Amino acid sequence: MKIYSTILKLIAALFILGGVIRLMAGESAFGLFGMTNLWSDHFYFVYIYRVLGAFVILTGLLLFVIATNLEKYRPVLMVMKWGFLLIGMTMLLAGYFTGLPVLFYAPDFVFCFALSLYLQFN
Repeated sequence: MKIYSTILKLIAALFILGGVIRLMAGESAFGLFGMTNLWSDHFYFVYIYRVLGAFVILTGLLLFVIATNLEKYRPVLMVMKWGFLLIGMTMLLAGYFTGLPVLFYAPDFVFCFALSLYLQFN
């Protein structure tokens, strides 16, 4: 159980880091990942991207708290398992149907699916 908690805390830290990066990202950050052509400085895009970053941080914080007491929060983890599956499916379908190159959205939906499986079997 200790290793499961440690891995979940590591995953939580990755969420928090990813959220912070989204909060601070600009055109240069997109360039670092070879996605400059996806950057838009339109106010609504920037707003949505920042809000997404805050929700990613919230998800990381929730996972971290859950990892500190797995027995108490097991029902919440089971709900999050289905939530990550839903998010992964949304990412996969939205990326596909918008014509986004798979390179840009595959890491996101694969991460969500893998996390959902991890939560299912631990």
